[in-house]
Amino acid sequence: MLKEVGASGQISLGKKYAGQLFNLQTAADGSVTLTPVKVTPVAPEQAAQTTKAWADAHVADIEQYNAWSNQNGPYSQRVRRWRLIHGAF
Repeated sequence: MLKEVGASGQISLGKKYAGQLFNLQTAADGSVTLTPVKVTPVAPEQAAQTTKAWADAHVADIEQYNAWSNQNGPYSQRVRRWRLIHGAF
């Protein structure tokens, strides 16, 4: 079945798939694969523990990024500069 991507960048799969989540994978050759997925919610306490554990394990990386970010400015300004340099709007 052929589907056309509209001007807004969207594609309609039909009502059968309404509200479902898909994992989108793009291969090096430009092909796109959509795979339906089911997401299991995480309890807020578990999410907080996982986040803290990750942050504790990556303290040096976080500090290094923060130092780099302080020297190079906020993300929005970096994007603006990149767009000016590359002529992207």
